[in-house]
Amino acid sequence: MIEKQLNILNIKLSRFFVVLGLLISINSIDAAEGGPCKDYGECDEFKYSLNDMASLQRGASTFLNYCYGCHSLQYSRWGRVSTDLQIPEEIFFDNLVFDKSIKPGDLMVGSMSKEQSAQWFGVAPPDLTLVSRVRGDDWIYSYLRAYYEDASKQYGVNNLVYPGTAMPNVLMALQGNQKLVCKDVPVIAKNGGEKRDNFGNTITKEKCGYLKVDEGSGELNKEEFDSLIYDLTNFLVYVGEPAKAQRERMGWYVIFYFLIFTALSALLYREYHKDYHK
Repeated sequence: MIEKQLNILNIKLSRFFVVLGLLISINSIDAAEGGPCKDYGECDEFKYSLNDMASLQRGASTFLNYCYGCHSLQYSRWGRVSTDLQIPEEIFFDNLVFDKSIKPGDLMVGSMSKEQSAQWFGVAPPDLTLVSRVRGDDWIYSYLRAYYEDASKQYGVNNLVYPGTAMPNVLMALQGNQKLVCKDVPVIAKNGGEKRDNFGNTITKEKCGYLKVDEGSGELNKEEFDSLIYDLTNFLVYVGEPAKAQRERMGWYVIFYFLIFTALSALLYREYHKDYHK
């Protein structure tokens, strides 16, 4: 009887770890895939760091100064963001909350009317609370860096990741004037290497669609702007699931517990099995 119960327990534990492994694999695949980046090609890889408080604080500052005028975070509360990002409430409200009537328990619903914004932009700017979970953090990171000048569009810009976007490039002053340019690239042979002529020189062809910022046209250089976008994306990942860092940290403790429990169960089973055959 005891042996049968232990066998059932081992089977259940085995199934549990199989399911757990599948869930971890699926989560890793989803994180790696992000969203499709269309004309941009493969999305740039983004690795969030939800324990980097300085990055999250800078991202919150960028969002509230440049994005919150149009986009809301209607499933987040001011006080929760202040607490999670370890910003003293007084400093947070004095520097990042521009409406003095807002209370810590209020939702971050924004002030722009959906009806008016739909008239101005053609579509109401979406709430961004869950954008990292819908689009993927790779997609956000690539999208915010893929604007380029396009005189045929209403606001003079377009986006490789989301062609025809109705959102203007609100960070253009920081990034500078980014354009689509052409450049010579090596011709690839069937074996995967570069084609060469009879003199050993690489054969090239002109290819267009590359992004290039006019040097000195923005307040930040490329590294500084990429860092700003990283912080902003990191903040949006946090907003999408505020408990994510805690959940991932606790998950390791749970797995560690089950590993110890399984080892002890196996040893106990072996001891009972000895008595069973005596």
